Amino acid sequence: MAKQTFKAKRILLVHAHPDDESLQTAHVMADAIDRGAEVYLLTLTRGERGKAKLEELKSLEANRAAMGTFRAGELKNALAAIGVTNYKFAGTRAYLDSGVRIGNLGVPTAPQRLDEMSLSAVSTPVVADDIYQVMLEFKPDAVITYNAKGGWGHPDHKKSHQATAMAMRRYRKVVRGKKPAFWVIAEPGERFSVQVGGEKTAEIKKAALSAHASQVTIKRDTYSVADGIEFRFDAPERLRLASPNILPWFAPTVRALFGLPLGLLLGYAGAYVHHLQANNANQSPLGLYLALGATASIAFGLRTLRNSRGALYLLNAGMTISIWWLSRNETWGAFIPDDRYGNRYIIFAMTICAVAAVFPRINLAKWRARTNRTHL
Repeated sequence: MAKQTFKAKRILLVHAHPDDESLQTAHVMADAIDRGAEVYLLTLTRGERGKAKLEELKSLEANRAAMGTFRAGELKNALAAIGVTNYKFAGTRAYLDSGVRIGNLGVPTAPQRLDEMSLSAVSTPVVADDIYQVMLEFKPDAVITYNAKGGWGHPDHKKSHQATAMAMRRYRKVVRGKKPAFWVIAEPGERFSVQVGGEKTAEIKKAALSAHASQVTIKRDTYSVADGIEFRFDAPERLRLASPNILPWFAPTVRALFGLPLGLLLGYAGAYVHHLQANNANQSPLGLYLALGATASIAFGLRTLRNSRGALYLLNAGMTISIWWLSRNETWGAFIPDDRYGNRYIIFAMTICAVAAVFPRINLAKWRARTNRTHL
């Protein structure tokens, strides 16, 4: 049973799409407005990939900019019904709705073809900085967003949590006095700290959700987003007091760390293949050529497809260490007994990685769009 109460006076809510604020925190906002608290809503995208519920709005799905504009208008009407006047979309970068697909294991994940400005594709620190700037401006005593799983798992909800947690940790370091509380939305069946709303605010939630007619189906006492799953308007919303996770700060580093063992393995593989065919003095250093070719493929793949310079630098470091060690005469009989080949291998591998580091990223989405236009 919840023992705490939610009485914050300056509340910042961070949501990914228009309608999320009314679906999950309409009671919270209505209750806060009723008791005189200040509410600020930051919505990170305009919901460009939304699927329209109404047949007359289906044409919007073919024009994401039009869908985003329409849903932004719905958001304005919903907030007017609740009484929230302080809201904005994130920054000048205009993050895009990533959309969602169900992966092979039945887990929600991002679509395979993403625009580079899709929220789930943008670096977490970039999104966090936008949220942090709002915190500096508004000075909240409570911040609300999704849980670490992103609620039901939408990739934009996950990114919203990660970025908000990162911004929160940064903001707590500069704020004086009492630190703002970090609250996450508790999903059904999850542990919660407080629950807010009921019959008193049910009509306000209904009015807010009615404004999101493109996304929400409204009935007399219930609403639904997915067919066959209905919720009552008077069902309270639940929040859990949480600590902003420190992991988002280290996630980019952790993702890049795989480059080091990959570089060690790549250097070893090239040296070993060279060692196998090095007994023939007249034979070219085929192993080193093959290893350099693999180096180029992996290095440019990391840069152009994953946009990962950190992994590229660690790949280079691991490979250099591996080749240097295996080319020394005192090392296991030296896989690369001729220092000329060892030194050339290191120099050429470092050159490949240096070129890859400054190589522009290939935007596959734009290439496909241009290809499609060319064939029209």
